[in-house]
Amino acid sequence: MFGFSSRKTRLTVDRRQSLAAIPVLNEGVTFVVNEDGNFVIHAQIKRGTGFISHFQPPVMERTIKLDELGTFVFKQVDGNKSTLQIIEQFTRCYRTNRRESELSTVDFLKSLLKRGIISIAVR
Repeated sequence: MFGFSSRKTRLTVDRRQSLAAIPVLNEGVTFVVNEDGNFVIHAQIKRGTGFISHFQPPVMERTIKLDELGTFVFKQVDGNKSTLQIIEQFTRCYRTNRRESELSTVDFLKSLLKRGIISIAVR
């Protein structure tokens, strides 16, 4: 409308490619174990380059407290395991059906991706 929008071409990834993708931690992400054994993630996220980002601080800090299931999945993000391998580990450990494990794991990884905690390396 006013020339402020930047239309980005979205990369389309099919299901097979997304399951073969490898989640990796972004720079500036640290974590500690709290008293109940779950992780607390601290992330320093640099601002973007868009128009709105000029009104944000140069580095934003986020803190995310994980539950037992989130901690398990987050531990699996080591830069070597694919999403499919993480799902298989989750299925074996928590004895859930494959479909339920896939949906919950992928949804959790998407939320970490949106928050700038991880990136996804597509093969």
